[in-house]
Amino acid sequence: MTSRRVPWLYRVVRDRTAQTSPIAVVLLLVITIAGTTTVITLGGQAIEETKQESRLSRAEHTMTLFDSRVAVSALGDAQTQKMSLGGSGGGQYVVNDDSGWIRVTHRNFSDDGTDAVIYNETLGNIEYRDGDTTIAYEGGGVWRTQANGTSMVSPPEFHYRGATLTLPIVRVGGSGAAAGNVNAEVKTTKQAQRIYPNESTTYPSLSSTYDNPVSNGTVSVTVHSAHYKGWASFFRSRTEGNVTVNDANQTASVELETLGLVGEFQMPNEDTSLDIRGMANGHNVSAFTITLANDQHLQNMEWGMYYDGEKQDLELHVQADEKCQADDSYDGTMDVTLYYANESGQYHGWQATGVDPNTSPLVNIDCAKDPTEIQVNFTSNELMTYGDIPKQSVGNRNKWHFGPEIKDGDAYSSVTFDEHAIDGGRTFTDGNTEQMDFLTNHYFSIIAPEFELTVTDGPGNSQSVDERGSRGNLVYDQAEGGQFITFLHITENEVEVDVN
Repeated sequence: MTSRRVPWLYRVVRDRTAQTSPIAVVLLLVITIAGTTTVITLGGQAIEETKQESRLSRAEHTMTLFDSRVAVSALGDAQTQKMSLGGSGGGQYVVNDDSGWIRVTHRNFSDDGTDAVIYNETLGNIEYRDGDTTIAYEGGGVWRTQANGTSMVSPPEFHYRGATLTLPIVRVGGSGAAAGNVNAEVKTTKQAQRIYPNESTTYPSLSSTYDNPVSNGTVSVTVHSAHYKGWASFFRSRTEGNVTVNDANQTASVELETLGLVGEFQMPNEDTSLDIRGMANGHNVSAFTITLANDQHLQNMEWGMYYDGEKQDLELHVQADEKCQADDSYDGTMDVTLYYANESGQYHGWQATGVDPNTSPLVNIDCAKDPTEIQVNFTSNELMTYGDIPKQSVGNRNKWHFGPEIKDGDAYSSVTFDEHAIDGGRTFTDGNTEQMDFLTNHYFSIIAPEFELTVTDGPGNSQSVDERGSRGNLVYDQAEGGQFITFLHITENEVEVDVN
């Protein structure tokens, strides 16, 4: 008897069903092994990362403690400090005596574009290195640098407050590296050596010494370091100075502006300038007087100071119409003029003409002095009159710096003072008067906070004033802001670090 053939669909189902159990077991084992391997791999990596972060946290704490010990040694009384840096774990402590540098530059210190490098030395540091992360003591601060940048753990020895920069530079010497249980010994090799101010050091080509207040140009501090990005962030957080970063050179710099001269000053020579920087807003000039030495007994005297700005011009002009007599008297009068203009083509003109120097609070002449002295008080209560400046007063255009503009122009028919609350929105027309001190404050505050007053002496190529024997006094409120510097204090401190 012949058996019946099993249908093909049944055979397929029967064969697949018979293999299901062994295949499932194999698949389960594969998934289990793969999952276990992944968990072990990722878990092990996470555990190692956790351990590393723990080591780095301990290193941060250790470096902060090291920072305080170095401060006691370098800046305090203790000459030697010993401490345990603890177990380094997977990392290593390394002393680098040739890493990084710090440079302090006084730019344009003499108003002729010349710079003076006040300090430029290697910083050195001690680093804890673990993988791609470094924690370093450098410049009196602690920094953490890794792939995503640098963060500050504790601040460096850079103290800026109230326009005073105090910089006790701490340099690290020594060498060597250690791992495991590491100990460190810190010895002071130089303490508080004065760099600035320093009466024994003079500026290049000048007789003036390193002295406060710093009254010209700007002061910049530049740090070259593997941790330069952290320094840049610190500079930005502590000052409002101009901070720049050079990634190619690994440098961070901060530049602070000097506030300029306040108080008595030597009169600049003709065509040179008196710098005014950091003048506060509003009417804040309490004194502006000049004393001019004239060895020609005032004959043909034309003298002034001017500001030639991009959008604004200002000139203060003094003129004598007579000369001193043989009996040391002066029978003539003086003219004092204030000129101001913007880009409109017209100007503001204020004059006190025919001033008697024997009775005026604005001008005084002492013909008995040798040379003759003329005192002008631009903050006096003398009344000035608004209107056109007589064109004949500028002669052939060479008595004033802005002579051509006066010769070819006219004063506004009226001007309104509304730039400051104290102005009161008052309008002046031809013939109206205002006190000299108010006008000086008004126009100075318009061109503030930074401007130059340049000396002009005429007429033409003549010299009516001996600027070397002349002087002045300018007192004004200084602006408050984190971009200015008035006092600079730098000392150098060195420590020798030995790790074992």
